[in-house]
Amino acid sequence: MRQELSTGVAVAAKGRDGLSTIDVLRGFGPRLLLEIVWAVLRGERRSLAGDAARLVALMDPPPRVAGRHLVPARGPFLLVANHFQVPGVWVGWAALAIANAVAGARAPGSHELHWMVLSEWRWFEAWGRWLPNPISSLLFPRAAKVWGMIATPSRPSDTAGRARALRQVLTYLGHGRRGGPAEPVALFPEGTATVALGEAKPGTGAFLARVSRLGVPILPVGVCQEDGALVVRFGPPFLLDGPAPDGAADMDGSVRRQVMLAIGRLLPQRLWGTYAEAIAAAERGLS
Repeated sequence: MRQELSTGVAVAAKGRDGLSTIDVLRGFGPRLLLEIVWAVLRGERRSLAGDAARLVALMDPPPRVAGRHLVPARGPFLLVANHFQVPGVWVGWAALAIANAVAGARAPGSHELHWMVLSEWRWFEAWGRWLPNPISSLLFPRAAKVWGMIATPSRPSDTAGRARALRQVLTYLGHGRRGGPAEPVALFPEGTATVALGEAKPGTGAFLARVSRLGVPILPVGVCQEDGALVVRFGPPFLLDGPAPDGAADMDGSVRRQVMLAIGRLLPQRLWGTYAEAIAAAERGLS
């Protein structure tokens, strides 16, 4: 029975074929898939930690987790990971494996991880106008609400949506009006699927700097694939260095570089990508 339910996940983990939407849905298994569809249609809240545990248990081979002891057991943090995706490995499996690992390292009552996700996919762009995929525009915000994720606008012109997402992030991190304990937030700084590291999305550095100034530590995670298994490697949490001296643009680039170097040093050299020279120099500095 486990083998039947895990077919889609096994294909994803082993990377044998290109991953289609059908592969992804099959990996959820019929019972959980029906539960999820019903919850999204009704807008009922679900535990991401709980669903991640059920899905990760189906992955064959299971994910390998290193550095779990570095995850803060209590309090907020901002998790940053590379947007690793290759044929057969959907980035969603990485997000689920990370969420499951975090839940296992946290104190009771602090298990949930709140991912920042796009509120819609772009369908196409014509005559300077950005047109969204209507299905994603309908389903993505509802799914985000179900799992306590943070829907971030895809359209550059949606400044109100970005401000709303920032308020939600700060609230989860304990700097808003929400009651209850502060909880961690997670994002993929590159903002798009990569194999080797790519540039973090412009503006990400300014956002991370604002959060770090509140005393919220950043927890880097490197995701890769080794011997057919998804590998999740946590690094030590840190606060950002002081701001760059020459303006906001320099600050944004400086912070993006610092964060991506922290992620890259958790990856094998073949995946250093854009930051290969900088990571190599940082590694030499420690030797």
